[in-house]
Amino acid sequence: MQAQSTQPFQILSREEPSPVTIHLTVEIDAPTTQRMFERALRGIGRYLRVPGFRPGQAPLPMLRRMVSDENLRRAAGELMMDEFIPKVLQHEQIEPYRAPRVDIERLQEGEPFRFKLTVPLRPVVEKLGEYRDLRFPIPPQETSDDEVEQAIESLRKQQMKLEAAPDRPAQTDDRLVVSIQSLEEANARRNRYMITLGQTFGALDNLLAGMQVGETKEATLTFPESFDDPELAGKTLTVAVTVERVLAPIYPELNDEFAKQFGFETLDALREDVRQRITRQKLEYLQDQARSQALAALRERSIVHLPDALIDEQLREEAEEFARELSQNGLTREQVIEQLRQRGIVRLQNTFLLMAIADQEGIEVTDAELDSITEIALTDAGPQTRMRLKEDPELRQRVAQEIRLDRALQKLLDIVQNTEQGD
Repeated sequence: MQAQSTQPFQILSREEPSPVTIHLTVEIDAPTTQRMFERALRGIGRYLRVPGFRPGQAPLPMLRRMVSDENLRRAAGELMMDEFIPKVLQHEQIEPYRAPRVDIERLQEGEPFRFKLTVPLRPVVEKLGEYRDLRFPIPPQETSDDEVEQAIESLRKQQMKLEAAPDRPAQTDDRLVVSIQSLEEANARRNRYMITLGQTFGALDNLLAGMQVGETKEATLTFPESFDDPELAGKTLTVAVTVERVLAPIYPELNDEFAKQFGFETLDALREDVRQRITRQKLEYLQDQARSQALAALRERSIVHLPDALIDEQLREEAEEFARELSQNGLTREQVIEQLRQRGIVRLQNTFLLMAIADQEGIEVTDAELDSITEIALTDAGPQTRMRLKEDPELRQRVAQEIRLDRALQKLLDIVQNTEQGD
């Protein structure tokens, strides 16, 4: 496609390798390129001290001898891209979704400046797959008495206190301060440990059971690889083990007074609340599973085009959150990046599929709804935050979009559970 002759640039080629990417090869004519080099040189000259001249007043030939080719090309290239990329996009009637990528093919004084633009466009849901026949029903959930009692016992253990028991043998669940010293090397260090009897490893638990404060026993022990002390972990050693302190756990009684610590008048009321919370957690977990299954099935049925620039942006956002966890699992940098990339693509596809569902289902958020919702959400926010949300159109649009996505996701969940209202 040729630009008009009045334009200092021309489009040498335009390619559309995908619905969300356009490649443009652009050339700026030689006279314009030369003028931009001179303009860049004057700009650099404002910061150079030239004897006999005020800043910015030195002749161009003198400045040219003081500025390296690389610095001048960089400055001229930035000037031309700042000026001409918006004009090229306007000329081609392209609205980029993210900043275009620029690859310089030729940049030299007195010659045409040629560069290639890779322009990312708004993601396109080319095909929104059928979702109304998806079904991932969630069966009713119940919580057994045993589950309730396990949860209550966990709360009881949180209230546990330790009491010194120097005059009785060590028992299971006691907290012991013990010292362990290797007998296989001279002057070996005696290290102290706080352990819970019954939760170390079999041989050591058996040795300690029934010991009293001040008592020492010798034994040959094989320490597991998971033992806290790397000097002992994985080794078989003859050691001397001494009990220095015995601390007995004291648990509160399960009664109404115990329940009042958690805001309930009776133990039965606490148990009922625990039962409801466990049941609710089960349902929320299964709902999350149903959402994930529904979106995975919908991705299989749909075609979503994402520009590479948006995927790379999502990758950067995912990296900080996810890379540490993956690296700890012994993955290579390349494996980490690929997993992050795939995770980012899934999230982006989910987002734009939900936007397409919101469009198809007519899900909207009115200004009145947005004001009402944000008023409730920002009850504790200051007046500046409230005013910004009311007057910043970009922020309002982002918040409204999040609400639309939440409603579209809930709509999809209602459909796959066959609980949709009004059908």
